[in-house]
Amino acid sequence: MSGVLIALVTTVCWSLGIFPFTAASKRIGAGPVNQYRLLLAWLIMSGILFFAYSISFAQQFSDPQLYHYVFLGASGIVGFTIGDYCSFRSFALLGPKLSSLYMTFAPGSALIIGFFLLGEKINLIGIFGILITIGGVIWLTLSKKDAQAAEKVGFERDRTGIILGIVGALCQGAGLVLSKYGMDYYAEKLPTMHAVWIRLLFAFVAAFIVSIVAGKLIANSKPVFKNTNNAIPYMILGTLLGPIAGVTCSLLAIQKLEVAVAQTIFALLPIVVFPVNLLVYKEKITIQSIFACLTAILGVFLLIWRNDIL
Repeated sequence: MSGVLIALVTTVCWSLGIFPFTAASKRIGAGPVNQYRLLLAWLIMSGILFFAYSISFAQQFSDPQLYHYVFLGASGIVGFTIGDYCSFRSFALLGPKLSSLYMTFAPGSALIIGFFLLGEKINLIGIFGILITIGGVIWLTLSKKDAQAAEKVGFERDRTGIILGIVGALCQGAGLVLSKYGMDYYAEKLPTMHAVWIRLLFAFVAAFIVSIVAGKLIANSKPVFKNTNNAIPYMILGTLLGPIAGVTCSLLAIQKLEVAVAQTIFALLPIVVFPVNLLVYKEKITIQSIFACLTAILGVFLLIWRNDIL
């Protein structure tokens, strides 16, 4: 399967996963959802490695090298613990439509960090694409008509949500670069599923440590174990679509594509999110949102083709 096709599958998984995670976050909060879906995903991945790959639980810890733990662990903390927490809160505050458009910032983040860490190319075409993408996102953020459409279904143009959406997208780009560095830039290669396992291990441990230090472990745990507002089924569905299927495909994609190119395809998720959001939340697709989405996607396509143009 080609890298582009795998990246497209990743985009669909992540796009659909936004909705159950948004539903769960609105029911019990982003903190509990992020903390326990990471633990759940790690347990599922441990089972997959054991039953499908015959890697014992002890080998799951002993087989990776130190650099795998360093870079993939950092990737898990940056991308999952920090990035996804910010994104989940943004989804709950702004709604999937606007929040998904902020994810188009991730390719720019991947491009810049990949330039410094991986030696990947950067040029004026790529920078111009980033600026166009930013312009499209700002357009939708400032649109009064789109804001009114969002308010009718319970979402608003919350400043905190906007900041969290941007931070979440930047962390996604940074996390993917760290993943590629940990997987591909040393002699000892690590199977993709095992790389996901390490990312999830560090991510859920970091999430629990933050929860304990902040004194929120009990507060975050109660709604999960009580299944408050029936949030658990949504969290499980989102986990299967996101950290399991989506993230595994994303790591497969970056083994075949440059990080910025893969992240650019991932950033096309508004194309899937917009119509699904209309069906799920009945949030109107305004003319402004269509043109803002097309503008942002034009920017990311310039990132894809920047090496062919120059």
